[in-house]
Amino acid sequence: MRLNDSTDIALRVMIYAATAGERRFTIDRIVEVYAVPRSTVMKVVNALTQGAFLAARRGRGGGLSLARPAAEISVGDIVRHFETDFALVECMRAGNACAITPRCRLIAPLREAKAAFIAVLDRYSVADLAISPADFGLGPFRTPDIANGPRPTDAGR
Repeated sequence: MRLNDSTDIALRVMIYAATAGERRFTIDRIVEVYAVPRSTVMKVVNALTQGAFLAARRGRGGGLSLARPAAEISVGDIVRHFETDFALVECMRAGNACAITPRCRLIAPLREAKAAFIAVLDRYSVADLAISPADFGLGPFRTPDIANGPRPTDAGR
């Protein structure tokens, strides 16, 4: 089973959000940390916001944060939100044209495997994914202090 790129980035954004806790962060920070295209991050963040995983606040003091506690957001819910076509093979798709579908014995085990995959992800919350800020490899955790200007750790950047 393979997750699409948007799901991968969404999970990485949520790891960052869980690590940030109540601190706000920006799309530019995600781009910096993960070295992914800004346009892609914008699309993913928009979908995370629409799915009520992230909250976005505009203007001075704005930024992104978790929409609810990390422990209440399951990894499975995020994957389901982004994997709208989780068909492993043709016969799992609408418009299936496989000649043996009515007699095929493969579809049941594949459906069972898919359900087991999601069930495992449902056992984990975004809180379980949080890491130490230092694990991002960028030194102390930095978030833009939009309301008060740059902090001393931001000097020279």
